[in-house]
Amino acid sequence: MSKIFTTDLNKSKQNQNIKLHEFYYSKSCNKTTMSFPKISYQFKTSSFGETLIMSNEMGLCGLAFCDHFGKDTVLADMKARWPKASYEKDTIFSDKEFKSILDQTKRVELCLIGSKLQIHVWKALLKIPPGKVTSYTTLAKHIGKPKAVRTVATAIGKNPLCWLIPCHRVLRANGDLGGYHWGLNVKKNMLAYEALINKN
Repeated sequence: MSKIFTTDLNKSKQNQNIKLHEFYYSKSCNKTTMSFPKISYQFKTSSFGETLIMSNEMGLCGLAFCDHFGKDTVLADMKARWPKASYEKDTIFSDKEFKSILDQTKRVELCLIGSKLQIHVWKALLKIPPGKVTSYTTLAKHIGKPKAVRTVATAIGKNPLCWLIPCHRVLRANGDLGGYHWGLNVKKNMLAYEALINKN
């Protein structure tokens, strides 16, 4: 496992096919730097099971895997993150478009809605290359919060755009998987898939 650890995130660069829009939001103060528009959502099938996609006028704002908890629970989980938004089930992407987004073969616009710390952590996750992993401790040090490993881990668990923002690439320092919000089996499958692709 140590051979695939990426410890120097300062030398890694964000995927150029991803464009970010950042909006700071806190449920505790119920304020945001954006007015919440309608969020459309759709369920699609991916290599990692049934997948929830959420999008607003700025871009993709949610992507979550449903097989572990079920579609209703996952949708409720995601809606609870932005209670001021309105939601509508809609057709967002065709199968072909969805595949190109997951494969990141075309430019994808992501709308990050979260606290300043959360967005800071999520942007750092984008520096972990496919086929590589880092540790919670290393990530905390990278963002200048070396003593806040648990807080950083909580922010990782709140990542609203799994796979595209690769929180699955963060493990414990000893190589154990640690946690994963959408189920450890999904995390195992994603890491195995990337390891296979990276070999080829």
